[in-house]
Amino acid sequence: MAARNRDDIIRLNGIEAERKITLPMCKTHFAKQPMKVQKGMQQYIYDDAGSEYLDCCGNIAHVGHCHPRVAHMGKKQLEILCTAQGFVTDVQSSYTKKLLTTVPPGLFDTVLLVNSGSEAVDLALRLAQNYTKRKDIICNQPSVFGHSSTLASFNYRYIKHTDFKPYSWVHHIPICNSYRGAYADSPTPVEDALAHMKDLILELEKKKTPVAGYLLETINTSGGNLISPTEYLTAATKLVKDAGGLVIVDEVLAGLGRLGMHWWPFQHFNFKPDILVCGRSLGNGQPLSAVLTTQAIACSILEYANSYGGNPVSCAMGMAVLEVISDEGMLLSSTAVGNHLKSGLTSLIGKHHNLGDVRGIGLSLVLDIVEAQTSKKPSKDIAERLSYLLRDKYKILVPADGPDGNCLFINPPLCFSLDNSRKLVQSVDLALTDVENGVTETVKSLYELNEEFQIPGDIFDGFMKRRPSSCDDDSVACKMARIEQELD
Repeated sequence: MAARNRDDIIRLNGIEAERKITLPMCKTHFAKQPMKVQKGMQQYIYDDAGSEYLDCCGNIAHVGHCHPRVAHMGKKQLEILCTAQGFVTDVQSSYTKKLLTTVPPGLFDTVLLVNSGSEAVDLALRLAQNYTKRKDIICNQPSVFGHSSTLASFNYRYIKHTDFKPYSWVHHIPICNSYRGAYADSPTPVEDALAHMKDLILELEKKKTPVAGYLLETINTSGGNLISPTEYLTAATKLVKDAGGLVIVDEVLAGLGRLGMHWWPFQHFNFKPDILVCGRSLGNGQPLSAVLTTQAIACSILEYANSYGGNPVSCAMGMAVLEVISDEGMLLSSTAVGNHLKSGLTSLIGKHHNLGDVRGIGLSLVLDIVEAQTSKKPSKDIAERLSYLLRDKYKILVPADGPDGNCLFINPPLCFSLDNSRKLVQSVDLALTDVENGVTETVKSLYELNEEFQIPGDIFDGFMKRRPSSCDDDSVACKMARIEQELD
């Protein structure tokens, strides 16, 4: 098919340009009314008109947007060396050793560095299949795992919403959860889920295609934070290992201290994976992901190369992230703030009939929005209204997503505070009340007013240049001046 007129596309500005060029096919927060952001600082994001928003979906900026220590290390290393994989560097060696200290002793001894979570999961599958000399993989659903051609067979977004046909060697089993899914109404969900796993393993053995691996998220983040009981995870992973398969745990979204107490979600449950996949948060925005395993498993592939995986700049920033988490006590704060936040949100269930469930651990939480608590029927419409109300009226970013579009995802940077927690609980309470009272119109954001009145796009830059270099109050200008001063 012929391309659209290039010159017409180039003449477009702002949000309209993004709508025409990338947004139609790329997943975007607040897709009906996209938000154009300009700056970030700690747990806050600023739009192109300078409005401040509390970021509750910033799980990329793991320790906070533009953390001075992370940004400084990236800038410093960029001025020294940034090269492709294939050379030995001290910064990569130091980083991989530091990363290994975050997992229990004796579990892993090898780190393979890549750029994205999709790459890491894809590599983990390759390792499992090569090591076991088998092909078939069992995975929990609904999950995402990634967006490569291979991982489309593991991704509910393709499986549920398109006519895509997964590979025959990919086998889906429902997550064992008592609120949502195949076992929600069962009086014995764990027993039923384990029976399903046993039957599938036996079926594969009869077909002479035994299981190579079990791919799971300890906390099913993208699928709505569905958490399986410890007794299920312990028994299910043992079944796979006893059958000769490997356990691959995807901690890309919930890992690196987000749940509090421990570095990794699997440590909250009583099982040991053979391969750990991590990413997204490792570089605080810099592309950095990793696969942790044993040397025996890693050496099952003859050779592996990745042009930018583990480049010096990514490793320097990754090292800074690990140091910040430790030095600023973020494992403890994620626990304390997360408990406070979950307790406050859970208390709203008895007050609002559209709030069906609050799920998660630490700073990885989901609000399950329903038409009524008695039916538990997902309500995408109400979830979207709440999401836009929280953004436009209460200046808090909480996107709606999930298999049924009815989940509000709360994954803020780990610097999220108790005051932020209180504000979020109060705002969710008010937004739910707004919906119950029939409030449907959201306040227009400043970027929309900008578009309406054709304010020049560089006006924000001028505002930035006119900011005072130092001041002590809590205004947007002063907050951003202070963070820029630290970065300089």
